[in-house]
Parts: sequence; structure tokens; C-alpha cells
Amino acid sequence: ALDFVDVVSALSADPVKTAELAGSLSSYPRSSVGYFGDVQKKVANFVEAGQLGIFAKAYWGHPEYRLPPEANLMAVAHYLDALVWQRDVARLHAIFGGKNPHPNFLVGGVPCPIDLNSDSAINSKRLAQVQEIINSMKTFVNQVYVPDTLAIASFYKDWFFRGEGLGNFLCAGDLPATSMNESDSFLFPRGVILNRDISTIHDLELDDPQGIQEFVAHSWYDYSSGKASGLHPWSGETELNYTGPEPPYEHLDIEQSYSWLKSPRWKGHAMEVGPLARVLMLY
Repeated sequence: ALDFVDVVSALSADPVKTAELAGSLSSYPRSSVGYFGDVQKKVANFVEAGQLGIFAKAYWGHPEYRLPPEANLMAVAHYLDALVWQRDVARLHAIFGGKNPHPNFLVGGVPCPIDLNSDSAINSKRLAQVQEIINSMKTFVNQVYVPDTLAIASFYKDWFFRGEGLGNFLCAGDLPATSMNESDSFLFPRGVILNRDISTIHDLELDDPQGIQEFVAHSWYDYSSGKASGLHPWSGETELNYTGPEPPYEHLDIEQSYSWLKSPRWKGHAMEVGPLARVLMLY
């Protein structure tokens, strides 16, 4: 959310009012007047030195920054806290993967055994450390990340309608408690939402030949059944047929074939997948 925060505006904030604002949003224990005052001094030192570092190359003062100074100071302070929090979270990777970044993994697991009584394996002390980090993660998300996101979003409500997609969402399901073959055990359920109607979840059958299909009407491929037909990925064909202009060219005729990409659809509908689709499926 720092994209919506005017860092330099935080210099004109009142730390007392900032602490009051933060206290009204959550019980985060660091939200004191002294805490926000120290962060304000740190930002001032960056600005006076002309070395904004990670805060450089932005449009400070632009009218599209809508937060009041106190909200900006709160967000900057919590952003700096998040950098420290992120470092602690990365320790989880190091515990199980040996290092972070670029941890080591083996097919089917991690390169370290679990032995509660061994000093050279994941023992009870390490597992307690893991639990402590996870608890810290949850606390920060609940007391900082979620309240800050909701507070900042309230100043940019019109942005919820900018760049909106089709309103169709698909989730194949993920994070099984038992097996990938048992979709009922998925933490993220499998299903389809059409036309923004989250009250109705349509069943998703991955092996249905009339469900997920790939189309090539505007692609440089041919299907034996014709370019207007769709094929399930398991029955897909890749017959190259480049009909585009010879390079160099300035534009492509999008009414004709213009891409090497196929167009996946679910029962003829273009779908959005990814994080938003997974979260919507939970509700």
C-alpha cells in the first residue's frame, strides 16, 4: 500500500494525532507518540540529506496522494516495521531450507530431518522457534497489515473500479490437507464464480472436455476441427500457421490472428485466476 502513501507528507504530521489514529485502528503496542516521533525524525534526516533511498523517485506532493499527514506517517512507520518483520519471517525458510534467499529443497520435502532430541536436525527448540515466528506473523498481519490496508483503502474507494476485469473467477483449489486427489480437503476450494456473483459457486471439473478449453481464433495456430473450435488442454494441438506481417512492422491486425498465445476459457468464459480468485472462493 506504500504506492498510495506520500512519504514526505509525513514530515508535517503531528505524532500525537498519529498515535491517536493508530490506536483507534488496532492495539499494536508500538503505536506511541515517541515511536512516531522517532520515525518522523528518521524520514526528515533522509530528506535533508537528499538521499531518500527506497523512497526516491516518487511523486511526493501530487494531489492524487489523498491521505492526511498523520495517516502517511503511520503507514511509513509500519512499512519500516514490516521490513524488520519480513527479515524475521525469512528465518522460517532458513530453518527448513538451510538459507534464505535460494533455500535448498528436495523432491517431496526439505533437506533436513526432524528429530526432537537431535542437535543436527529440526528439534523441539527449533520447532518452538518456528511457532514463535508464526505467532508473530499473525499478530503483525492482524494488528498492522489488515487495519492499515483498510484505512488507506477508505481514501481510494474509486480505485476499486479502475482496471476492473470481467468479474469471472476460477480457482483449481490448493493446499490439500490430505491429497491433491481429494478436493474436499483443500484450504482454497475449487470452483468458478461468474458475473461477480459470489453467492453461487459453479463446480469445476478439470477433466471435463467441455469445461476448460483453449481457443486459437486469434492465434498463429490451426486446429483440425477449425479455428473457431476449442480443445481441452489434454487434447490440444499445436499446428503452427504464422499469418502475420513480415518484420519490421508497426502494428498487428487484432481482428485476425496476432499472437502465439492460445486463449483459455471455461465454458466459453474468459476467467481471472490467482490470489483474488482464491480469496473470493473462500467466501
